[in-house]
Amino acid sequence: MQRLYYGEIIDGEIKLDNENDWDELYKKYSGQSVEISVRFLGKKRNGKQNRFYWKVVVNGLASYFGYTADEMHKALKVKFDVPSTSKLSVVEFSEYVENIIRWSEIEQGFLFPLPTKPQQSSEK
Repeated sequence: MQRLYYGEIIDGEIKLDNENDWDELYKKYSGQSVEISVRFLGKKRNGKQNRFYWKVVVNGLASYFGYTADEMHKALKVKFDVPSTSKLSVVEFSEYVENIIRWSEIEQGFLFPLPTKPQQSSEK
C-alpha cells in the first residue's frame, strides 16, 4: 500500500509536515530500495473555498443526513478517499467539492441552494 507524505523543500532539505514520518520511513524501508516521487501541489485551498465548503456543502449535508458538521466532514473524506482536505490545492479542492455536489444531487437527491445576488435597494 502506498502512503503519501507531505512537506516542503526548504533550503535544499525536505521537511515533512510530521517529523515523526521520517522515523517511520527509516524503520519500514531500512536497507531496501525505494521510489521517491515529488510533485508540486500548487497553492493550497483558499478561504473563500473553505467557507463555501463548510457553510454550504458540509452544513447542508449534515442537516440533511442528521449529522454534526464535523461528522459530515469526516464521512465525506472517507467517502471520497481524501485523507486531509487541508493539503489539497485550489484545483484539487474544487474537484473534491464538485464530486461531493454531484454525488449529493445524483445519488442522494439533495439539491444545494443556488447562490443569490444581493438585492439592490431602491432608496437613494
